Amino acid sequence: MKLHDTITAIATPIGSGGIAILRISGTDAEFIVQKIVQTKNKKPLCALESHKLTLSDIHLLGDPSVLIDEALVAVMRAPHSYTGEDVVEINCHGGFLAADRILEQLIKAGARLAEAGEFTRRAFINGKTDLTGAEATMDIIQSHSGLGLQNAAGTAAGKLAKKINGLRDEILAIAAHISAATDYPDEVDEPASGQVYNTLAGILQDMQQLIDGFSTGRMLKDGIHTVIVGKPNVGKSSVLNALARAERAIVTDIPGTTRDVIEEYIQIRGASLRLLDTAGIRENADAVEQIGIARAKENMQKADLCLFVIDVSEGISKEDIAIAKELDGKEIILILNKTDKAGEISLTEAEKYLGIPKEDIVKTATPKDAPPIGIEQLEERIAQKFLTGKFTPGEVYITGQRQKDSLCKGADSIRRAMDSAGNAMPYDLLFIDLEDAAAALGEITGETVQEEIIEQVFSRFCVGK
Repeated sequence: MKLHDTITAIATPIGSGGIAILRISGTDAEFIVQKIVQTKNKKPLCALESHKLTLSDIHLLGDPSVLIDEALVAVMRAPHSYTGEDVVEINCHGGFLAADRILEQLIKAGARLAEAGEFTRRAFINGKTDLTGAEATMDIIQSHSGLGLQNAAGTAAGKLAKKINGLRDEILAIAAHISAATDYPDEVDEPASGQVYNTLAGILQDMQQLIDGFSTGRMLKDGIHTVIVGKPNVGKSSVLNALARAERAIVTDIPGTTRDVIEEYIQIRGASLRLLDTAGIRENADAVEQIGIARAKENMQKADLCLFVIDVSEGISKEDIAIAKELDGKEIILILNKTDKAGEISLTEAEKYLGIPKEDIVKTATPKDAPPIGIEQLEERIAQKFLTGKFTPGEVYITGQRQKDSLCKGADSIRRAMDSAGNAMPYDLLFIDLEDAAAALGEITGETVQEEIIEQVFSRFCVGK
């Protein structure tokens, strides 16, 4: 990656649409774009006001008579741009050809096709964002839920970085005091070990709060991984359709209709459920159905939540009890389905034979010619388990494993420093642990990050970002 090159890419998805946007960034951005652009007001790009759209003709390189498209062109001069460099954006018509043709001309004119995440990487290098902001940008693009978008937007605005930098500053202040007392013992008194211990305890508590919020942050970002499980023909697909408010899965009276995993995202109170309908679990299945059952069991083990569906008209069977045993240790909501038909399973009976507490049991029905029953109660129970008491509006949550690992590493260093302070150990030992803790927090924002971590972060980005 050559940072002095002028780079270009299409910043919007390819396909039918009102507009497509091409982005060009680098020292020669205006010079290169000028070769294929003629503004309607006849002004050269260098004479245009920054951050203002200008109607322009886009033509072939070297042949202004061959028009490619009519577009809006904006020049955004350094340092007031996304990358911190001179940036030009071309807003042309969407579709499968116009943007590609313009991109081809820009490359011929001297720009280089950007690598994945290179625009945001340049923004990081030029101090326009830190690593938390860069990762939050990707979270915004990939967001599936309102709460996830809210959390990512807060992180992109610097809320997480402010927290991390505040903790890091506290650690560095203690280290600086120790260093000054060591270098100038006649002028600076050593900090009291009890005071150091108490300050570090407060820092550790704040770090642990961020670590504990990781599971919530991950679910806000990726959605609550929810798997619908049960025997064949108990109404799993009907429950999926009722939650999705759409005929997403095929529903028949034939057992084994669902043979592969069907995925759907739904919203509950602003949170996203990544909902998977799986093949019915039973013995004596054919070869194809066995593949679906294996995938169902695999997803059960990965799930944040399992919606275990039972047909009340059939009672609790040995197969149901076997599935309940496989779900042991998982977060479960038991759905007693088809309550509109003959037969009934009491909550006490379900709790006794399946080991699922009454508060996690919901009764539902999905009749063909009437509105579904109990779906609102099911959504309420899901919200109680995953949002109530776990999500605080306005709080910021870490969403990446990289961030969590660095926090855990920093927390371990703080614990060692607290042990040293609590046992009145020499301050030079404590100083080393404080440096390690500060370095670990610096990895999160990019203050002390290594090149391979930067590569890992930006490899997730699309080319136009």
